[in-house]
Amino acid sequence: MRRIYAVWVLKKLVSPTSMKLFVLAGVMRQSFAMVSVPNVIRNAPSFLNPIASYEFLAQAFLHTQISVQLLGISILALSLWLVRDAMFKPPAFSYQNSKTA
Repeated sequence: MRRIYAVWVLKKLVSPTSMKLFVLAGVMRQSFAMVSVPNVIRNAPSFLNPIASYEFLAQAFLHTQISVQLLGISILALSLWLVRDAMFKPPAFSYQNSKTA
């Protein structure tokens, strides 16, 4: 019975969604290692003022290193990809996938 659970866990860990989550976690870890998030939050204007927040984020993004910009774009792209998968792809073990022809 342990082998069955081991195979099930390995299938879950190697699934495309979990791989995307692992890559996203690694990119976020690297981003947080390069950017001082508490300082960015401290310097940011109130989020109740959306125009000032947008200007701050745009200027902060444009005036940072290219590696940080690439990490930010990667985080955004991976997040959107995961949201798209969650919204439009059925789960791997759903009833829809288990129907026979």
